[in-house]
Amino acid sequence: MSTQTLSPPAAKTRVLYYDVLNICATLGVVFLHCNGIAHTYSNTPAWYQALFVEVFLYWPVPIFFMLSGATLMGYRKRYTTAEFFKKRFLRTAIPFVVWSLIVAATKKINPLEIGVREFISRIFDTSIENVYWFFIPLFAAYLAMPALSLLKDHRRTLWYLAGASFVLTSLLPPLFRYVGLRWNSGLYVPVVGSYLIFVILGYLFSTQELRRWQRIVIYILGLFGAGLRYGMTILLSVRDGTLNRTFFSYTEYYSVFLAVAVFVFFKHLKPIRWLQQKPRVSKAIAVLSGCSFGVYLMHKILMRYLQGVLPEELLGFEWRLFAPFVIYAAAVLVTFLLKKIPLLKHIVP
Repeated sequence: MSTQTLSPPAAKTRVLYYDVLNICATLGVVFLHCNGIAHTYSNTPAWYQALFVEVFLYWPVPIFFMLSGATLMGYRKRYTTAEFFKKRFLRTAIPFVVWSLIVAATKKINPLEIGVREFISRIFDTSIENVYWFFIPLFAAYLAMPALSLLKDHRRTLWYLAGASFVLTSLLPPLFRYVGLRWNSGLYVPVVGSYLIFVILGYLFSTQELRRWQRIVIYILGLFGAGLRYGMTILLSVRDGTLNRTFFSYTEYYSVFLAVAVFVFFKHLKPIRWLQQKPRVSKAIAVLSGCSFGVYLMHKILMRYLQGVLPEELLGFEWRLFAPFVIYAAAVLVTFLLKKIPLLKHIVP
């Protein structure tokens, strides 16, 4: 990597490509869930189309963690660690609980019928709403941030941690599996477990100036990772007659390649740099980005409602292609309105 680094943005400065990435990643999540048939193999054009969406839009979750690293690693310059936890608690923990209760109500899950302990367990293990699984590793990343943030200016250490985690968690375990060897899962870097590799990479690449050839290599690796996953999933699923999930991991090398490629691509996208000079457009994008969390929280509720009222003939190709835009727009509108209500704005921060 080039040794040239960029200074993190000032505390109150919005970075436009962060907002654009946030918006696109949120829309990508909706697309993924509207193309859920990718998880049930069938030798049909619909499955191949849905799998394509599943593979080439597999980057939103890693990108959310990368954005967390890019925006939060320097939190100590803005507020204390106590204030950091308070802000994170208000922004994520409260919405997680409140929206879990809302989803339970929409699914008619009664704690008096299943028992309070079981009800609390379902909230915590996210079985009430499975897409809320993202909250748990996110909470873990927040708990690690006070320690990681102390390494903000120790880039060589951060690159070491990211590299070691990539080799021991993202690369060697699947390679061992491909050749029929068993990997000992005890060999990993504990301080960079789970999704923390993306947190670190988000900070590093947001502050790293890359040469053109380096960006090209990253893009090639990203396309290689996605192409390999798409082709191998098809080959293995056709062979098995059912969906083969060998290449379904957010933390393995093909996902890391794709996420880094997308992050770097948006960072260097010239139209975004041009839009940065348009204050009104930038402000509108920032407002839309501010609705992303609300979209994530409520989009499955809207999906289930639409699936219940739309005629069956519109739940095929039209659903996979057009419904994500409708659901996203509706969720943005509801979120925007909720943000105007003093008490309810706290559930869509």
